[in-house]
Amino acid sequence: MFRCTDVSKRFGATQAVAGVSLEVPAGQVLALMGENGAGKSTFMAMIAGEVVPDEGELAVDGHVLRGTPADSRGAGVAIVHQELSLFPNLTVGENITLGRTPRNRIGLTDHRASKVQARAALDRVGFDIDPDRPVADLGAAERQLVEVAKAIATTPKLLILDEPTSSLEQGEVQLLHRAVQRLTDEGTAVVFVSHRLDEVFQFSDLIAVMRTGALVAAGPKAEWDEDRLIQTMVGREIQQLYPPRGAEAPRGGIAALELDGITGGGVHDITLRVEAGRIVGVSGLEGHGQHTVAELATGVRSPDAGTIRVAGQDTRLRDPRGALKAGIAYVPPNRREAGLFLPLSIRDNLATAAQRRLHPRGVVSPGRESRAIDPVIERLHLRYSSTFQRVADLSGGNQQKVLFGRWLLAGDLRVLVLDDPTRGVDVGARAEIYRLLRELTDDGMGVLLVSTDMLELLGLADEIHVMYEGRITGTVDGADATEESIMALASGRAAA
Repeated sequence: MFRCTDVSKRFGATQAVAGVSLEVPAGQVLALMGENGAGKSTFMAMIAGEVVPDEGELAVDGHVLRGTPADSRGAGVAIVHQELSLFPNLTVGENITLGRTPRNRIGLTDHRASKVQARAALDRVGFDIDPDRPVADLGAAERQLVEVAKAIATTPKLLILDEPTSSLEQGEVQLLHRAVQRLTDEGTAVVFVSHRLDEVFQFSDLIAVMRTGALVAAGPKAEWDEDRLIQTMVGREIQQLYPPRGAEAPRGGIAALELDGITGGGVHDITLRVEAGRIVGVSGLEGHGQHTVAELATGVRSPDAGTIRVAGQDTRLRDPRGALKAGIAYVPPNRREAGLFLPLSIRDNLATAAQRRLHPRGVVSPGRESRAIDPVIERLHLRYSSTFQRVADLSGGNQQKVLFGRWLLAGDLRVLVLDDPTRGVDVGARAEIYRLLRELTDDGMGVLLVSTDMLELLGLADEIHVMYEGRITGTVDGADATEESIMALASGRAAA
């Protein structure tokens, strides 16, 4: 169904894709793997007609692609990008039928037919949502499923899924898996990209690995296991993804951060402590309030009731600036929309929160800035061509490292609040971020970690608070926590 032969693409001095040849039979799922920056995004963009290859040929069901989005769509290619392309001011149904809006006899939009088409696409995904609901009112997971329904509505011959589960909980992942199975049963070929290795083995029939733009290995899923896949992706062994926990931090002292009876934004009576040197996790099914807790702890939202204490002092957090002044930094779940200044350079993004410290008299000193920034970049193991390179041109993993580096440079921090900090980040960059978190807690920082990745919480957190319907239903010790005990609490039941 899909074939490419000796496809290459260069951007200036960077060889993004180098001589890739690959086939995907009808009714098969190919997991395309590789670190951030390996060339996967460029390769997928060429299939979608968004980037024209310098050399080689791509074809879908015998049709040679001409390198335009319209031609790729006409050939039966549909793509779900990692960065969603929905219009918040339109309804779910309008987004799904956009570009294929049914018309009545006089050329006006046929709203009834449009709604029927949208409902059929949503049913194929198994997603029960009103097509008349505005996309602006949806959460991240709901938007992701609408994006998938939008692609499926075109009845594609080749479906490309780029990190489609990054915002999804386990139940929603199963919805997507069943939808993909229905498509492959009908003969659709699927290219699936994910950094969650368990999902790679769940979804795929074939696995191919890219590294530095080249295809380095490919074969049936049966030939792979996680160890071989990780080593092939990063070109080295990662002995332990999650660094071992350090010595138990002293308990019972003054907490770096306390939430005491916090209510607001749909959550109720949230009480938890983040002590220095510890990672405190918050888990729950999507939509049950865990992301709101992160926003309340960082001044993004203001609570209606309750008390926030930083280092034992009552603190009113009216905005993120006040939180930063109190020593609380925030890594939001969407780095591109809420974290980074994409048109600006690596240097400018790193220095954003440290301007007064770097330039106390208001005069920019490039030398002083470089002396502060260079050690942070080295500590992050950042891959870049120049500190003046635009952050938008970095891979997802390196963008996330820049966001972490901003807070390393800010100084005087007591607490780091992380909301899905490794969403869309490859296994190699994850290992480096986890190492950095361990270093920070060993130095005495407290970390509040909200994550939809269950394994991440189990691997990192010293204790995990689990939420259901806006409340904490239980707390599990990190060393004893299991997926079963967390899911029981997240479903409103007592832990096993």
